[in-house]
Amino acid sequence: MMKYCKRCVMPPTRPRITFDEEGVCSACRHWGNKKNIDWNARKQILKEFCDRYRSKDGSFDVVVPVGGGKDSSYVTWKLKHEFGMHPLCVSTRPPLQTQLGEINLKNFVKSGFHLIEVVPNPQVAREIAKEGFIKNGQPQIDWLFAIKCVPLRIAMQFGIKMIVYGEEGESEYGGSKELENKFSHNIDHVKRFYFSGLNAKDYLPNANKADLYWFTLPTEQELDKFRDLCITHWSNFEYWDEYMHTDFAIKNCGLVLADKNMPGSYNKHTHLDQVIYHLHMYLAYLKFGFARATTDACIDLRYGRLTREEAIRLIKEYDHKFPYEYLQLYLEYFDMDEDEFWQTLEKFRNKNIFEKVNGEWRLKSELK
Repeated sequence: MMKYCKRCVMPPTRPRITFDEEGVCSACRHWGNKKNIDWNARKQILKEFCDRYRSKDGSFDVVVPVGGGKDSSYVTWKLKHEFGMHPLCVSTRPPLQTQLGEINLKNFVKSGFHLIEVVPNPQVAREIAKEGFIKNGQPQIDWLFAIKCVPLRIAMQFGIKMIVYGEEGESEYGGSKELENKFSHNIDHVKRFYFSGLNAKDYLPNANKADLYWFTLPTEQELDKFRDLCITHWSNFEYWDEYMHTDFAIKNCGLVLADKNMPGSYNKHTHLDQVIYHLHMYLAYLKFGFARATTDACIDLRYGRLTREEAIRLIKEYDHKFPYEYLQLYLEYFDMDEDEFWQTLEKFRNKNIFEKVNGEWRLKSELK
């Protein structure tokens, strides 16, 4: 039986998460430890980073990956207006982008920022995504590659040696502790934890260099010229509060929330820009026994915005739901009929944690 974290509701099947002898997960321990951090001292460290990399002539000096959402909007605004940086925002257009995602990105730019939006060849992206879906249950692997590779390549093209992402997800949500309390990371970390050891060329071995450019990291020889590159996360320097970011982005960057709950969850403020993400999270449910509602509920439990009983109720209501409203889009995007699509999904169902009862699949361990 699966034993869920005693503080939140995360199961031990989440990749790289650990539980201590008291049955508390590494994400909850991390959040608890954050109360003991001197955030004023951390802010001073960020100021020193900015002082080191800030341009003297007002040219671009920091790359910020953005999507028009709450967190990247907040981080970029703060870097520009509080720390005196000159951000070059970089966005990678997601597959099956939503209209709301387009609106929010435009509103963000209108609030006073420069943006380079990269649109990788859609045919190549779709081929990588389909191969990733079929082979690894990774339907948005093309975009996951690109959102790490594109900012790095743009930074190198402009000679910018500072890249600031939002939260350091491994520590925040339960994963590797490798970057906990560290202020920068290298490309090897990206390969191991964000790419899971996968490579775009493995999916399209006959593709040319140009077609794979935005999906692959620079070579070691290219990186030699950028040995003092600083890749960091805002959450290293300030207590991460996505609700505060949401309110801030609505007020200062024109963020518009969804008018109804996002598929598989109960909130209206996260992952507004694309529909493939909802398939990605349904696959997480098949593989690991948790999906979007669990992820959101764990965050809200740590913020103190939900009780455990409320979290369990929401998870049981939403976690297992497939986003049927997007089924036709998925079939067209992956060029599959329904039989092939459902068969592809089912081969990733983890039979160690699921059992069939009266013809229906259910988790063997009930969340209590």
